[in-house]
Amino acid sequence: MKSQATITKSVRSWSKSLAVALLVAAGSVMASASPLPLPVVGEISLSAAWARDLQVSPEEIMGYARSVLEMEGPRTEAYNKIRELLTGTNYDINTIDLRCTATNRLNQLPRNVRGSVRAVIVDYCNQASEIVQANGLRNDRFDAITAAYPEDPALAEQIRTAMVQLQQQSQNQARPANGSGQ
Repeated sequence: MKSQATITKSVRSWSKSLAVALLVAAGSVMASASPLPLPVVGEISLSAAWARDLQVSPEEIMGYARSVLEMEGPRTEAYNKIRELLTGTNYDINTIDLRCTATNRLNQLPRNVRGSVRAVIVDYCNQASEIVQANGLRNDRFDAITAAYPEDPALAEQIRTAMVQLQQQSQNQARPANGSGQ
């Protein structure tokens, strides 16, 4: 069983990486582990004022938080695949634009890995899009929340709180009913 401190630390890690992913994507969640950006269907260029004024319902916050948590597995898997593909090249994965909307910018990679890296990114982005939609959001709404997140501390806190609640619910469901651990 994870303690509240562990959950809070995990969510803080998520929020730090979300901020990094948002900068890359809107220009993911555990930046040190897997900096693939959150899926952004279109290029987003929103003013800071607009982002702060975005109205997000409690249902959208939960859907967003659930989506981000569900994306971590595919994000980590994609990151590890790309890192493996780049083994033996002179490319650092952290210097490559891995946004869903930037696969045409992979031309700096060697031909022998370019197509494979592009395929991994496209597969991840398709999975992420399906996750977002399965959690009740349209991709463009997810993207708008992603863009607003770093500009709106109240929204960021609501998302962190929702993520903690979801993680606690998941842990409570995983525990035996009698609480004895057997």
